[in-house]
Amino acid sequence: MSTLEEREDNNKKLKYIVEEAAGNNLEALEYLNLLAHCARVADDIFDEFENIAQLDCLTVIEILFVRIPTNKFYLAHQKTLLSQHITMWNAWEASNFLMDGDKTDKIYAHVLRDYINEILPLVALLTQGHDKMKTVNSLIRFLFKKEMGE
Repeated sequence: MSTLEEREDNNKKLKYIVEEAAGNNLEALEYLNLLAHCARVADDIFDEFENIAQLDCLTVIEILFVRIPTNKFYLAHQKTLLSQHITMWNAWEASNFLMDGDKTDKIYAHVLRDYINEILPLVALLTQGHDKMKTVNSLIRFLFKKEMGE
C-alpha cells in the first residue's frame, strides 16, 4: 500500500503521462482519467485500504457502466480498447495471485501489476500516431519504474 506522499507523486506522474497520451483529444483524456480512477479504487479495495467509502464504489459502477461506454473516444475505438481492458484485468488479477508465490512468481507479479499502463501508448497511437506511441512508451518505463518489493 502506498503512502500519501507516494500517491501524490504518482498522481503528478499520472497526470503528466495521461495528458501526453491523450494529446489534444479531450474525450481520450476523460477516458484515461476514468480508467485511472477505477484502477485506484479497485486496487484500494483489494488492499483493504481503510478510506474506501460506499460513494467510491458507486462512482466506479457509474464509470464502468455509463461513463466509459458512452465516452466518444471509447466508442470510436471500442474493438481495440475492449481487448486491452480484458488483458489489463487478466494481468492485474494474475499479479495479485502471484504475490503469494515464490521469488519467480513475485517477479512476474511485479511486472504484471503495471500492465494497465500499456493503455497509454495505445491511446497515444490512436490520438497522435506511431512516434507519440514510442515516446509515451519510453515515458511510462521511466516514470513508473519501481524497485522489486515496492
